[in-house]
Amino acid sequence: MKKIILLIVALALFVSACGSGAGEVAASVNGTDFTVGDVNALRFDDSETLSKDEFAQYLGFLIQWDIVVAAAEADFEISFTEEEIDEAGQQIYETNAEPGVTFEGFLEANDVSQNFVNKIAHLQLVEAALGEALIDDIEPPSSEDIEAQREAAYDNLIEVCVSHILVETEAESNEVFDRLDAGETFAGLAMELSTDQGTGPEGGDLGCSAPTRYVPEFMDATLEAEVDVPYGPVESEFGFHAVLVTERTFPTDDELPTDEEIIEGTKNAELPSVLSNWINEHLDSADVTVNEKYGTWQTNPAGVVAPSDGDDTTTTTAPADATTTTGDPTVTTEPHEDTTTTAPAEETTTTTVDG
Repeated sequence: MKKIILLIVALALFVSACGSGAGEVAASVNGTDFTVGDVNALRFDDSETLSKDEFAQYLGFLIQWDIVVAAAEADFEISFTEEEIDEAGQQIYETNAEPGVTFEGFLEANDVSQNFVNKIAHLQLVEAALGEALIDDIEPPSSEDIEAQREAAYDNLIEVCVSHILVETEAESNEVFDRLDAGETFAGLAMELSTDQGTGPEGGDLGCSAPTRYVPEFMDATLEAEVDVPYGPVESEFGFHAVLVTERTFPTDDELPTDEEIIEGTKNAELPSVLSNWINEHLDSADVTVNEKYGTWQTNPAGVVAPSDGDDTTTTTAPADATTTTGDPTVTTEPHEDTTTTAPAEETTTTTVDG
């Protein structure tokens, strides 16, 4: 969704001079012609003209839209009614317009037409449907992979409440343990001696979290230490630690992901790449011809490259009643590289004990 809205913003236009026929063919895609009028119909005010770079952006979007939509229908019989597309377009407006801004004002602010917003909305619908169609073909993880992911989930669900006293040398750490044995408090020594300026003033308290957030040596110590008994010295890249675990809890079986949840999560993580590959294959195999007056088609990255003739404008004015020749109005596609909005599984971040 964010990528789609960024595309709308990126296509906000600057007006330049000149004008020519709306019926002139700008590009042909698998036998379907797109005219200058088709491109201008994506704009809020199609009586204004575009710079050659701006026109190329719109034309490239229209080409990709046609390729992906047609391929989705051909491969998976994916199509949507005009009512479904209109409703999705309205949702884009309601989600992204500033409070109090009308739909017309939203279009004007972004210098796009309802036709363009509906194509973006249609792309969202097509993308979701493609995801449902393609995910079934993704190979599920092996039983070994499932078990490894469950073990990782178990480790991430362990929680330890821990404090530490960090010093530079092993000899200094041994002195800390001697003073602890003599009856001094862990918190008091942390405030006096710890070089960890973040936790020292707080008595060395690191809070409660999963051991996996710490560097390996410290993580192992939090799992091995007897609760409420100082443990160490533990050497890490930051120095030598005296470790005090005050609480440690382990996840129950009910808290661990099931096989089905792991399989679903793995497939969802791979789906963006699978979807991108599917789209790239169709973009690469499409028969695309662009009028050299308006640029050159390329597939990596996909889009139209504006002609470099030194002229900053291109003659693209179209009358307000220009008709489009996009074929079936009930199918659509989305731009190359910014096609997928499905989020991969959340990554586990490894943090360190501050030194």
